[in-house]
Amino acid sequence: MTNLDGVRLTAPGLYTAAGADPASLWEALVAGKDTGRPYESLAGTWPGAGTVFLVDDPDAATLGVHRRVLRTSEKQARMALLGARLALTGPSVTGPVGGEGWGLYLGLPTVDEQLLRFSALDGLRRAADDSPGAVAALYGREVPPFSGLSHLNSTAAAHISATFGLTGAMAAYSPFSDAGLTALVDGVLSVAEGENEAAVIGAVSPKVHPLLFPQYEELGWTGAAPGEGAAFLVARRAADVPAAPDGPAVRLAGYGRGFGADDADLTSALTEAVRAALEMAGTDAAGIGWVLPDAGWTAAGEQAQRAALGRVFGPAGGWPAVAGAERATGVLGPAHPLVHGVLALHGLATGRLLADDGETVREEPLPVDRALVLACGARGQVCAVVLEGAGS
Repeated sequence: MTNLDGVRLTAPGLYTAAGADPASLWEALVAGKDTGRPYESLAGTWPGAGTVFLVDDPDAATLGVHRRVLRTSEKQARMALLGARLALTGPSVTGPVGGEGWGLYLGLPTVDEQLLRFSALDGLRRAADDSPGAVAALYGREVPPFSGLSHLNSTAAAHISATFGLTGAMAAYSPFSDAGLTALVDGVLSVAEGENEAAVIGAVSPKVHPLLFPQYEELGWTGAAPGEGAAFLVARRAADVPAAPDGPAVRLAGYGRGFGADDADLTSALTEAVRAALEMAGTDAAGIGWVLPDAGWTAAGEQAQRAALGRVFGPAGGWPAVAGAERATGVLGPAHPLVHGVLALHGLATGRLLADDGETVREEPLPVDRALVLACGARGQVCAVVLEGAGS
């Protein structure tokens, strides 16, 4: 059996609108700090919400790279590179970093590159009034082959691996919110099964852009405010992890993954994923102290999570404390569940949790040394992980 107990999760790196570390995000949530910004572009305000959760685009000095790197990357890749730097240069990582024993596992966002030149949009509007054939002709003329395929997979992975010398086993997952937790699970497994000595695990959001709106709308977006950010951590063999300066190390105790083709299947798939994660962790519903659900940015995902938690934990009054990060980060796509994973690491290390009563977020003692993190992808992909204090 895979030796999950032989792997530790440490070195959280976090870059969101609330700040560049888990403590800042935690404090912003408890204080109810307004971390959003007005959003204006040539296309107007973000539809449905004038406020979004933006981060500053990191410059070359902040990233610790030559400025030419900025010419070969887009904002998501730079956010990812900063997240990796925050993790790998923090106090939790001692000794040399990189080499063939260090792998990289990334959850990446939905493609948001421009399919049509903006100058062609008016032509598309006029063509739509004529015939489907005119629309097809315009697309054939204006869209070069593969223009919709993002270069993010290659640039994010290439810049991170080149900057830190990561030449071990790697993988990138895209495009929905389960990608961040899939990267977490597979990165841990790569160390547990001896494929890597260490794995850098991360996820990044889309950049907020007018073209992101129609993509979110097509996926069933409910109007939740989008955000930008990245979350990273490192999985290492337990024997290689020194006493962590930021608290006890944490382990992935269990996981479950699945797929639901429609709303009913989605609830069942998520329920079974949670139960599989609990069984692998050697616990049950009573053994979970904190639940961090995925951002409810689609009606189907929000309903599936609520129904699945009801099946596992019973009536809502008997659930563990539930809280997420979106009040201070917005919806972060693939990065959102991994941001929750980093928040869970922070809470497990300090013996605290966050509880959301619908009006405010409050801090409470963590009654049980385990947290459940969920991901509910917009196309039916689901994932659940149980994170546990290594001393449990």
